[in-house]
Amino acid sequence: MNYSEAVQSSLFSLPTPALLEEYLLVMNPDEKVSNDVTFSKKKVAEIIGNYPGRYSLPHISIVNFSGNSQNETSIVASLGAALKGKIRASFIWLEDYGCMHSSGTVYIQPKPHSYFTAIIKAIYPALKLCSAIDKKRKLQFSYEPHITIARGMSKTNTDKVWDLFKDKKYENKFIADSLTLLRRDAEQEGKYKIVAEFRL
Repeated sequence: MNYSEAVQSSLFSLPTPALLEEYLLVMNPDEKVSNDVTFSKKKVAEIIGNYPGRYSLPHISIVNFSGNSQNETSIVASLGAALKGKIRASFIWLEDYGCMHSSGTVYIQPKPHSYFTAIIKAIYPALKLCSAIDKKRKLQFSYEPHITIARGMSKTNTDKVWDLFKDKKYENKFIADSLTLLRRDAEQEGKYKIVAEFRL
């Protein structure tokens, strides 16, 4: 084998670099709640025009992380094992609106808070140990669960939108009987695609 052949051989034997993509674990409300949130988003758009998250599907984020999509089965298996038998289906109660002025976010508040804390406690060790998770990026857990109506707004728009909702009452409920793992290209920031559903 000459030098050129040796170089080519060594190049072809190099390990394939990890294809890191963005993952999001969410809880989806039922159709009735989703329709209510979509209607609220429409009312916001009538006031301030288009805004970040205007057309995103209503959901409650649990955790966001970066992972190797080539070893995606490991991520799914780790989450599945962590949730099985530990987190069971439960009613989620929605009560009134809230506002995070620092991030320009108006949202609906889900309860009980302890249910979401239990989910995080169940999956945290599994994600920390999973070899397919990018350890260079911090696991971003949602310690204040919410269903976003609008986010990323300027202070002026946040004040306008909050004025619309702050005195309104909202009460509803849905059964949380599954969690959904989504994935999107970390560089292109495209639309999320469903990777797996975890029945509770």
